Amino acid sequence: MRVANLATDVNYNIQQSEQALATALQQVSTGQRVNKPSDDPAASADLVTSLTASANNDQYTKNITSLSTSLQGADSALSAVITALESAVSLGTQGATGTTTDADRQTIATQVSGILSNVVGQANTQYQGAYVFGGSSSASAPVVPAAATYITQDAQVQPPLTASLPLTAGSTTTITDPTTGKTFVFTVSAGQTISELSAAIASAASAGTLPAGTVATITNGQLQVATGSSTDGIVVSSTDPILGHFAAVSGTEVPNSYGYVGNSSVNNVQVGASLSVQSNVPGNQIFTGGANVIGALNGLITALKTNNTTTIGSATDAVNTALNTVSQKRIPLENSISQINSQESYLSQEKVTLSSQQTNLIGADLSTSAVNLSQAETQNSAVLAAAAKVLPETLLNYVQPGVA
Repeated sequence: MRVANLATDVNYNIQQSEQALATALQQVSTGQRVNKPSDDPAASADLVTSLTASANNDQYTKNITSLSTSLQGADSALSAVITALESAVSLGTQGATGTTTDADRQTIATQVSGILSNVVGQANTQYQGAYVFGGSSSASAPVVPAAATYITQDAQVQPPLTASLPLTAGSTTTITDPTTGKTFVFTVSAGQTISELSAAIASAASAGTLPAGTVATITNGQLQVATGSSTDGIVVSSTDPILGHFAAVSGTEVPNSYGYVGNSSVNNVQVGASLSVQSNVPGNQIFTGGANVIGALNGLITALKTNNTTTIGSATDAVNTALNTVSQKRIPLENSISQINSQESYLSQEKVTLSSQQTNLIGADLSTSAVNLSQAETQNSAVLAAAAKVLPETLLNYVQPGVA
């Protein structure tokens, strides 16, 4: 029994020695002292927490990278709008002087029309296929030309549309008057029909929310919305699949008149555990409502064409007011840019801190690991040498010759 016990002990010592050698080799090759949770349960638990923080840090950094470019694009667009409005104010001031000829005013009106086109282009600025001033509805251009007549297209029911056809509950139909900046919104309640939408549009026209005479009628199985005058422009949009989308009827476009078809949602992006920043300014706060940049420029163009210096002066003042408002609306974007620049620096330092923390938790000291490996190799060699002498022995070595 003592021989069997001795063999068991030797085998055990070999296993322990080889395990110690394998551990030492692994630490040297990986540079880590913790390669599985059982190596150090407490350090492993702390590592999981630290790695989760690193993953969050990386996501926030990615958000900032994407957001930074988008915000810079929006800020650049607003900067261009401000420059354009400054030029318009200068041209309007020139047009309001008594020494400017009527012919010169027509030339100035054409120049302001060019400025308006430039502003519309800035309002439809895109980043990675999304319109930055469209609110949360950024798949299509938020600022579109106004027309006297809009008609439905691509309805998702079998045509023709009829007045008694129920609409989709919760859907909205929106009509904007670019001249006044006023907007009519019809949100469908369960059971409401196209006839009730038409009645609501007529009431809005009577109340002055929409241009006088605006009506909605079924024409050739399509819903048509038209103003009472070819010079009154509107922009019509709908989220109702029953109606499909509205499109301006060719030839009814109103020059220099545009409307907003985005929404007023303000988007926020998470860039830290407890920090999110505003990522956009909805275009209706700038271009068609609030500051109503487009309306002010359109008003100046119209005034210049009348050759009335008093009217031109008032229209120029309206453009100047829009200019000041846009400058104020730009501030939240600049604040967001400043915030994310600071946060980006913090996240960069935090990444270094977390990496150092993870190294300290599971990293091996290479000089110590090398010494441990040398000692493990020496010990393993000694154990194997001892085993070579012990393990070949059998019970026959302990039996005396000639003993029965």
